[in-house]
Amino acid sequence: MRRGVSFSVNVTPSGVQFSETTCQSKLGGNGLPEEEVIRLTGAENKSDSIGNVLNTLIDGGFTDLLNFEVITSTPPEALQTRNELIAESPYLSDTVMKTSITKEEVLDNTMIRDVLVANPQSAKSDDIINMLENRTVPMPDYMMAQILAGADTVGAKEILEAQETWWNSEATQSYIRLLNYFKGDSVTPANEDSLNWLFSYHNTLASHYDKATWLNAKGDHNQAMNTLASIPGLFTLTPSQIEAHNAFTNFTELYKQIHSDTTGLFSIDSTAASTLQTIVLTNTGVPSAFSRNVLIANGLINYQEPIILPDTNLKSGYKQKFKGVQELVEASFITVFPNPANDYFVVKFKLEQLFEPGLLNLYDENGKIVKSLTFTGKQDQLIFPASNITPGVYILAIESGNKRLDTVKITIVK
Repeated sequence: MRRGVSFSVNVTPSGVQFSETTCQSKLGGNGLPEEEVIRLTGAENKSDSIGNVLNTLIDGGFTDLLNFEVITSTPPEALQTRNELIAESPYLSDTVMKTSITKEEVLDNTMIRDVLVANPQSAKSDDIINMLENRTVPMPDYMMAQILAGADTVGAKEILEAQETWWNSEATQSYIRLLNYFKGDSVTPANEDSLNWLFSYHNTLASHYDKATWLNAKGDHNQAMNTLASIPGLFTLTPSQIEAHNAFTNFTELYKQIHSDTTGLFSIDSTAASTLQTIVLTNTGVPSAFSRNVLIANGLINYQEPIILPDTNLKSGYKQKFKGVQELVEASFITVFPNPANDYFVVKFKLEQLFEPGLLNLYDENGKIVKSLTFTGKQDQLIFPASNITPGVYILAIESGNKRLDTVKITIVK
């Protein structure tokens, strides 16, 4: 939250005339480029390697296909869809998880709970938690608590993403050091061949804007515009990135116009000032900062630097919200739905005192155990697969410590 605390920045001419010897050279350290190039290439190779692994693991390497399968799934395919999502866990993307949450007619709360618990990164996404809270059939609070427990867990996907981010950071630091080195200063001229290699090798969105900025600064405005024009064809831009790109392009066009004018940067007309003001208001990083600095230099604005203070009215956290809240359930230990069932049914149970793992045993009409599931915990819902069970009437018993606590009749149909 931005508060009304600020201070003004005013520019006062110093009377010192700039020349190539005004600032002493800060470049030095023999062998710096060689050392940094090794660091840069090594870090980028590590990042690319981890990125390739992530591309293979996330959604099985086919996010669009998996997302389409969830979108087009039907109620009879519920268990199959749930199992497929579990099989790709803990590497599900936010895209697939969000789509799954919206498929309420296919994936009930129990299934979504299973999928999100298997992907602990889901607990760290406000969008996902908000979507869960807005489901037509509310997610039971204790299930939400189980999902939110992932906030304290670092999943396998997150570990790989953190490693990739770390190597990206290492590469960026080396890139910046090389950029500053090759650009030269008031004593050492720029090494244009090395700069062009660096921009091409790093090949990120930021490096293309760095190249455009460098070309603009040295007066090669047309080449700067060509560099900017190539960006949308090389990168997929988000809406905010498109806005920033347009601001960058507008500023570069205006910068070229200002430089072609004999009055220069320190005497701009009202039309240029209006365009600069518009770019400042877009609040799009470098273009806005450049535009604001030109306006300050011309005495057209006093910059008020915002100070961000902590918000004392923060909402209580999600985990606190669902802590200890329990779902109202029937007096019986166990219920099942749907009943009759086809490929699966959900077992809903509540045990106030369970000091050891329990069993869910499915008995046929002769008293023979057809299938068993082990569970732990005082309250939960479990999916009981039934696709390989012969149609008929069965008894599902919940047992613990050699005691039968409750039974329910379940009918399997095909």
